[in-house]
Order: sequence, then structure tokens, then C-alpha cells
Amino acid sequence: MKQLLANLTDTNLQTQNISNPQSFIVSSANFSDNICPQNLRADVFLAKQLNCSRAKIQQFITKQCFLCNGTPLTKFGTLLKKDDKITFNPPQTLQNTTLQGISSLEIPILYEDADLLILNKPHNLIVHRTNEEDTQITLVDWLQSKHFSLSHLGDSSRRGIVHRLDKGTSGAIVIAKNNRAHELLSAQLRDRTMSRYYLCVINQALKNPKIVDLPLMRHPKKRLKYLCTTPTNPNAKPSKSAFFNIATNKDSALIGAKLFSGRTHQIRVHLHAINRHILGDFFYGYRGSYQGRILLHAHLIQLKHPSSQETLRIYAPMPQEMQDFLKDSFCLERFDSEDGIVIPLDELYCKNFYENSLDTE
Repeated sequence: MKQLLANLTDTNLQTQNISNPQSFIVSSANFSDNICPQNLRADVFLAKQLNCSRAKIQQFITKQCFLCNGTPLTKFGTLLKKDDKITFNPPQTLQNTTLQGISSLEIPILYEDADLLILNKPHNLIVHRTNEEDTQITLVDWLQSKHFSLSHLGDSSRRGIVHRLDKGTSGAIVIAKNNRAHELLSAQLRDRTMSRYYLCVINQALKNPKIVDLPLMRHPKKRLKYLCTTPTNPNAKPSKSAFFNIATNKDSALIGAKLFSGRTHQIRVHLHAINRHILGDFFYGYRGSYQGRILLHAHLIQLKHPSSQETLRIYAPMPQEMQDFLKDSFCLERFDSEDGIVIPLDELYCKNFYENSLDTE
């Protein structure tokens, strides 16, 4: 719902009452006839102008979120006249929750230019809303509150989002500012020229560096959960991860992970498949005494700039609580710097796999 509000401000619509972001006036008279012809259906007009699916617009109309000349729109096929004015008012619960807390949310910008943003996402923040009833603040809400230019391919709730991170995962995330950049960055994900490296703490060290090449599928009974399956399963999605030790102690290990695909919960599910569990990840089988945040952080991302083709190598500093835990648990002096703990995961990956001929890429 917050995304729909932001789309109203991003289109070439005349808006009034800007000081009150809960209510926007949209006049169809501001459009040329070839964009908004006389007697156009309300759901068609709104879906096109708000870059929203027609089905979603119809859900809003059913909930009487739109007023036409002060009267609730109740029929999808209401024919709009040239001077009709449509007012959008989100439900009160969403009005309150989507606007609270954004101003106090701080998200470090690691890189920015006209094409893209790379942010250091905090943990406990979802990237985008999956349904309009969800009242959690999202990364997309924050981006739109800051008035960043964002790509608008696909669902309006995912504007700018090239890839995602789980709610509990912190670290580097790439945001596209325009559609061309989005398409080129997405292509890098598909052909694996964008490299994403993670740090995590697991409950038992790996015996050896390991490639896990197991497809994933959604759990048939627990819809929020994923599991490994066979390649012949019709629901299988190819998934591949690489894991390697960085530092160990008698109770746990700091490891690096590289993704070759980007499935939901991929690192967590692949580790579960080899009987390893990230500290704090009770959802996928951790049973230890640690009670803090899940210790998973997207530490390094490498990509080709969509315009200049320059290689960008961007580190996302770990949150302080994770750095403190690592310093208390492992000997990492060789990685400590003025900027905190910085671990060259790409170099360690190459040392563990290319030099040992374990990488199957």
C-alpha cells in the first residue's frame, strides 16, 4: 500500500494536499486524450497510471480505497469522464504503520551514482512487502521516502530491487535507479558475473571446503520454509553454494559463503542439508544457547557497472554487535582495520576452491 502511495507521487499526476501524504487528488483531466481517453474504465486507468497490476487495483476498489468525486468507487468498470477526480485513502491501519519509524531508520549508502545504489541493509528489515496487509516498514518504503529514482520493472512493491536479502540478514544489497540498469544487473545475476559473498557463524566447523549443489523447493506443508529436493522434482529450482572455513573454535566456526544462485533462504537451507546451522537460525534447526540475531551478513559484492563496465568491489561493514561477537569468539587480528573487521572473501574463496581444484564452475 505504501508503494502505491509512492507511485502516485512518481507519475505525472497533479497532486494536492502534499503536506498530508494520506490523501492525494488525481485528476484525469491532466492527461492527454491518448493516455486517458474519454470513458476509460477506472481499473484500467489506475493500473496504467500507478504502474500497478489490474488485479491489485481491483482489490483496492473492493476495499473502497478510491473515491471518485468524493464517492467511493465500488465497480471496477466505472467509466471515467475527463474531469473526474479520484482520491486515494489507504486503510487507517496501513496509514499509521507504514509512515511510522521511517524517519528514524538509518541505512548506510555504500555506493551511489545515476544508475545504482548499494546499501548496507540492517537486519530485522524486510526488503519489500509481499501483500498489502503487511504493515512492516520495508526497504522500499525507506527508498521512496528519500525520493530516490527507482526502476519500475514488474511489481510496484519491488521498485528498484535487483535481488533481496532475508529479513534477518544484514549487508550489501543492490538497488537499480532506472530500468536499463535493472535489466543489465539482473543479467549479471543470471550469468553469475555478479558475485555475492557472505559471512556467517555456524555451530560446527566444516571438515573441508564444500560445494553444495542441491535444488530447492518450498516446503509442501510449511509455506514459509524451504528444503532441498531432487533435480527431477517439478518444483525444484537449481541452487548452488560454496562454503569455506575462516576461523574456528571448539564450539563454532566463522565461514564464508558464495552464492551461484539466489534462492530464498539458500545459505540456510544448504547448511541445514550438511548438518550445519547458523547461530540464531532456530527456524532451520539451530539448537544452541546463543540467543542473538542470526549471524549472517552479506559482506562483499562484486559487479560490473551497468554503464561504465567498471568492476565494483564493495564491502558492507558488519554491524557492531556482530563484530563484537566475532572478536570475542575468534582470532581475527589479521582482518582488523580502521574500518573494523574486513575479510577478503573473494580471495579466500579462490584459495580454497581454485587452488584446491574443488570449484566446479
